[in-house]
Amino acid sequence: MTKEITKALCKFIQEVGTIEEKDNAQFGEFADLSTVLSVVNPALAANGLSVIHTTKILESRNVLVTNLMHTSGEIISSEYLLPVAANVRGNPMHAEGGALTYFRRYCELAILGLNAGIPDNDGDFANPTTDKVTPITKNKAVGMPAILDKETKDFYLEKIGELYVNKQTLYKQLEDAMYVEFSFDRNSGKFSDYIQEPKHVTYIQTWFDAYTND
Repeated sequence: MTKEITKALCKFIQEVGTIEEKDNAQFGEFADLSTVLSVVNPALAANGLSVIHTTKILESRNVLVTNLMHTSGEIISSEYLLPVAANVRGNPMHAEGGALTYFRRYCELAILGLNAGIPDNDGDFANPTTDKVTPITKNKAVGMPAILDKETKDFYLEKIGELYVNKQTLYKQLEDAMYVEFSFDRNSGKFSDYIQEPKHVTYIQTWFDAYTND
């Protein structure tokens, strides 16, 4: 039963303030985890809600567990299989810590039904006063179109293909993460066949940003 937590969450969404996008990244400005928490935590507490993140090990892989809890005792939980921070520059512990913070922000916003920052938006980020910008015309991703056009899709399929040829361990990690994230059927079709929506290439780009130098 989630009657009480649903009512509280609805009230929270009505009351939560604007999450300002003050930090800079490849795609533009976004709201980091600290900014997100500073906005949502007071409104959560005012409605008897809290979000708790924990981790667990599943088949030697780290899983991020996000729990939305209500004072009634009702809980909504989600689990996310974290990619493995392999072949990274510098201290791998720092890479894993950064990835955990990165996905905590995504999972917190997701379970609360909120959106903040360009990477969380599948809309078209091209300047409305200019022609639509695609990853191909700028040779890197600057935003995802509302509909996944062939040019953008081919660009990311090529990136995945290069990863498969040159770094098969990382390719497998990306493949596994996307099968879990989007509930792809492993027994039907090729992995590349599932790359059909803007959110898929958005996920691929943010994954590349976190775990490769591409």
